[in-house]
Amino acid sequence: MKPHLISQEVLASQVFRYDPAYRFAAFVFFCFLLAQVPAVIWLVYERQVGAERQSRAAQLAADAAKIGSEHKALADTEKKLKRIQDLAPILRARLPISAVLGKIEQLASPDLTVSKITVDAEAFQPLQIEAGLFRIPQQIRISMEGEQGLQSTHADAYNEFAQALLRSLPPESKIADRSIIAGERYKTFRITLIAPTNGNYFGLGVTKIASQNSL
Repeated sequence: MKPHLISQEVLASQVFRYDPAYRFAAFVFFCFLLAQVPAVIWLVYERQVGAERQSRAAQLAADAAKIGSEHKALADTEKKLKRIQDLAPILRARLPISAVLGKIEQLASPDLTVSKITVDAEAFQPLQIEAGLFRIPQQIRISMEGEQGLQSTHADAYNEFAQALLRSLPPESKIADRSIIAGERYKTFRITLIAPTNGNYFGLGVTKIASQNSL
């Protein structure tokens, strides 16, 4: 076959297929295309991640706006709760007077006549709440005076009464004064106990509030 009978396109095709230089160039070109695949995959991944981030940011912004509106609606309630928390030391610094009187009536033996009961607050501690200053008592002084008959079957009845009442008060309580003076017809006794204001007064028969329904 004569070369002049072969077209230039066929010759060029043969050169591209069999010439080493062109084959090497084709190999380099395909390697370059293959090297772009990870870059394309990375670009697609970054684009997807960016879209997810924008969607998440928009959702978080919407949630933040919702929480802000709800918090604004509850601002008054939070203020009231804060005031209740501030008043907690005042509410705890209490003595159940009715329970104390009931326990005294229960423990006093027939040989004793309690004629006077005095309850005083002591050891005040200042507490600043908003614009007011409160004085919170740290302990309570319970003083009792009464008479015991000279012919009483229990000569130490007043002392037993003081010890029984002390056991009903919180563990930090103590007897500050205990004395008796003999008279012509009866003995006059005086008993003074000191109890903390924030102690456990369940010994007096006070029951713990278990739920709001019992208020």
